[in-house]
Amino acid sequence: MAGFGIRAGTTRATLWRSLVALELALAAVLGTAVWAAQGTRAAAERVRTHAVPSIMHILAAHAALVEADEAAAGSFRSGAAGLTGPGERYQNQIALAGQSLTQLAVDSLAGAGVGQGIQLVQGQLAAYSALIEQADAHYRQDPASVLAAADLWSASRLLHMPEGGILAQLDELLAAERRALEGQLTGGRMAPGWVASWIVPVVVLLTLLVATQVFLSRRFRRTVNVPLLAATVAVLALTAGMSSDFAARGEMAATRTAGDALVGVWQARIDAVDRRGQQALGELVAKACPDGCAGPVTPGAAAEPPGEATLTAHIRDVDGHAAAAAGTAGRQVLLVIAALIAMALVPLGLFPRIDEYR
Repeated sequence: MAGFGIRAGTTRATLWRSLVALELALAAVLGTAVWAAQGTRAAAERVRTHAVPSIMHILAAHAALVEADEAAAGSFRSGAAGLTGPGERYQNQIALAGQSLTQLAVDSLAGAGVGQGIQLVQGQLAAYSALIEQADAHYRQDPASVLAAADLWSASRLLHMPEGGILAQLDELLAAERRALEGQLTGGRMAPGWVASWIVPVVVLLTLLVATQVFLSRRFRRTVNVPLLAATVAVLALTAGMSSDFAARGEMAATRTAGDALVGVWQARIDAVDRRGQQALGELVAKACPDGCAGPVTPGAAAEPPGEATLTAHIRDVDGHAAAAAGTAGRQVLLVIAALIAMALVPLGLFPRIDEYR
């Protein structure tokens, strides 16, 4: 079979070598296909169960803290703080932020640095809550107290400081988790070059099968060797089954795109709440301290935020792509069945020809 690199002195030896070459090629195809499929499936599962939830936990914590700050400022500005303190909404949002940070510590893929960042934010959050409680105590003693307004302003500044503030720390955590997601999509067996690890063996195997068919046709004057033809069909079925690998990779790329859109929508909603909170705080500070003793508060420009339905639709879009990737990837059982069928058919096609030369 000099036509594809196998040389032998006899037809029988050539047939034996063809059998060995085809079985080894089939084993290589099976191994590399399953190896690639397992890598894609593992990446898809990590994206669905860790990377995507981690990003959502951070966004939820960010939103909850801004909601809590706005609720506290509104309660003090309206005078409700005299009866209810910063209010039930404030308490609920602080609790939600704490729960989101705890869950982030469980789900994060970004490494030990994120754990340290979470601990820092939790410590700052405790300091923020203490300042709000202190403002509440001063307000109950004297609703006109400058100290209450100053404490509330200090709490909000701890939240909003551009360098080292709670929200700035959350932004750093979000950037780390998004980098981790990108690493899942482009690193390891998800790197584009690794696709060749199973495509090349498949091409070699199909070439061997076709060359063997041609040799048998010429040597034994038979147009088609049915078992080898069936083995070729099984290999093509295996190749088609690996298309799920490409589909899963596509869904993971769509997850990243949908995630970027979700971050933008969620951030726009957060900014809208934050503007309301900063405006309420500014009015409270201006009333309690007309000479600006607590420093300026700048709400920022107004913009119409996306609605709740828009946010929900984006969350479902991200979850849908992540779930589709995990559900599509790694159908190894079908690959194994197709490869084993082909490995059984090759001897059925060659042994009768080998027996003719005993």
